[in-house]
Amino acid sequence: MNIKTIGMLLLVSCIAFYSAQSLAKDSKKIAVTIDDLPFTASTQKTLDEKTELTKQLLASLKKHDIEAVGFVNEKKLLVEDEVDGHIAILEQWLEAGMELGNHTFDHSGMNQTSLDAMKESVIKGRVVSDWLSKKYNKPYRYFRHPFTQTGNSVEDKTEFENFLKQQGLKVAPFTIEHTDYLFSCAYDRSNGSEENIAQIKEDYLLHLNDALDAFETMSDELFDRQIPQIWLIHANAINAETLDKQLGLLKARNYEFITLEQAVKDPAYQIETAPSKRFGPSWLMRWAKQLKEKLSVYGQPEPPEGVMGLYKELCH
Repeated sequence: MNIKTIGMLLLVSCIAFYSAQSLAKDSKKIAVTIDDLPFTASTQKTLDEKTELTKQLLASLKKHDIEAVGFVNEKKLLVEDEVDGHIAILEQWLEAGMELGNHTFDHSGMNQTSLDAMKESVIKGRVVSDWLSKKYNKPYRYFRHPFTQTGNSVEDKTEFENFLKQQGLKVAPFTIEHTDYLFSCAYDRSNGSEENIAQIKEDYLLHLNDALDAFETMSDELFDRQIPQIWLIHANAINAETLDKQLGLLKARNYEFITLEQAVKDPAYQIETAPSKRFGPSWLMRWAKQLKEKLSVYGQPEPPEGVMGLYKELCH
């Protein structure tokens, strides 16, 4: 082998090494969590529509080989003459290999609800989901606070979390969101306007990209690395119809999909957080407050003016 050939091989090896190092450095992980099962919408949807939209959501998750956790409000199951059909939607999730979690019975927020009522809502909200999880041999282990409110005081937060432990439930945090409830309402109430629907979908993907920029910046500033992120979205129509593209965007940004169980093992999630008031922000912002760190970016960017205009016009 001559010197020129050896030199070329060394060059190729160096390029491969530094490419692998760069890829490892840029590699990011994310867990997908979906709230308000069996389905949520700001306009009336039939059971058939909910069932079909759920199929779309699950097809996108399966296409990208994702094991998501879906958080259930069991009050939504209790629709006259449609209880079995709504329970069947939960079974769709389990049959697709997903996991169910507790989101209280009636989406009770901790900051407006007594501790006793919150505890009752958790117990009442696990009856069907826990039973189905056992039936499908899946764990039932996570709780997501409605409005991600974790209490008005340290004492309330501690007492409630101790209660959750007694129930065999762990708090499911989140780090990434992108106001999908706002886009969802504008989308649901756009009155079938193809122009509005197309624009909302486009703006939604752009807004997700901007939100990812913001939360990744927070992670870098707090931890000098990209922690495993936990993404919170809702079981609604706009996500059913755009989730494949959203997941494609995450892959294009070099995200690897992991489970919630894997994500919360990261040391970042062992950091205590103060109780949240009103609507709870990303855990990244809670950690910044707890660690007394100033961030150059605080929260997600505002949605585009066009969508905000539709939201104010159609949803208020």
